[in-house]
This record gives sequence, structure tokens and C-alpha cells, in this order.
Amino acid sequence: MKIAIDIGHANNTGARGNGLEEHAVAVTIAECLAPMLRQLGAKVDVIDFPGMSNAQDLNATIKAANEGGYDFGISLHCDASDNPQAHGAHVCFYPGSVKGSRLAMCIAEPLSRLLPGRANTVQSRPGLAVLKRTRCPWVLCECGFITNPENAALMKDHPGRIAEAIAEGVKDYLNQ
Repeated sequence: MKIAIDIGHANNTGARGNGLEEHAVAVTIAECLAPMLRQLGAKVDVIDFPGMSNAQDLNATIKAANEGGYDFGISLHCDASDNPQAHGAHVCFYPGSVKGSRLAMCIAEPLSRLLPGRANTVQSRPGLAVLKRTRCPWVLCECGFITNPENAALMKDHPGRIAEAIAEGVKDYLNQ
């Protein structure tokens, strides 16, 4: 089993809130998640192009994903909103991807239990390039709202708990 973890944005190109920046949060979650997935017996690569523009990062990520021989990939992101009360996690997949849908459902259950608040914790998203243009099943995890004080506190103080929820979902997916 070979899994890619994608840091969802280049450095300083993603969302900001509560003194946090999306790329830095995703890096910290990935640093916790990668060893957890390795303990499940997977080979894990972290895909990150921090010095590029956001568009360059996205294209380089898709290229790496399609050349890496991965069984599936997970992009790590943080939601943002003008409403600081908006909170909760959700996981996106490309419509029609049976494996992507199943992976998204498996991850969304523990992730949304940790970060509740979204009515729709699994979303089919046809317009997201990282889901549409990758050949292997791919999901995009919105690990809560960086603009919500409670979600941001979890990102800052307990990123390992977010990683544990994602790893629990991956384990469920692999055991099906």
C-alpha cells in the first residue's frame, strides 16, 4: 500500500486565522499522520511544494500524484469563513469515484466526530482539480475552520488528534 499525503497549499497561499496559516497547520498534521499510516504498513510520501505559487503547487502535486504509483491520496486543508462561528470538518471526493467516496466516508466519520458542526461531512466536488485530475482515488480533508477559535485551538495545540482521526478512517477503509 502506497499513500500520498498532500500539503494542500504552498507556503503563505492558503487560509489564515487565529494566528495560524493553512500550510503550516497542514505540515504539522502531516508530520503526525505519516508515521501513523506507516504503522498500518503503508509506504507514505508527503507531497509539498512550499516555495511555489498556489497554481504551481497544484500542478506539481497532480503531476507527483500521477507519477507516484499511489493507491490513494489525502490532501490536507483548513476551511475559512468570514463567520467565526463556522466550524467543523468535512471530506471531499470526486463524483463517480467509488473508492474515493468510500475513503471520504471512512475518514469523515472520525474526523467530524472530533470536529463536529458540518451538516454535510462528505461532499462530492467535481470542480476541485486535485480530485479531478489525479488518477488514483483522492480525498481532500478540510480539517476544521482556521477562522473558528475552537477549531484553530485544536489545530494549534493538538494536531495529532486530527491526524489520529484521519488515520482511524484510513484504517477503516483498508479493513473493508
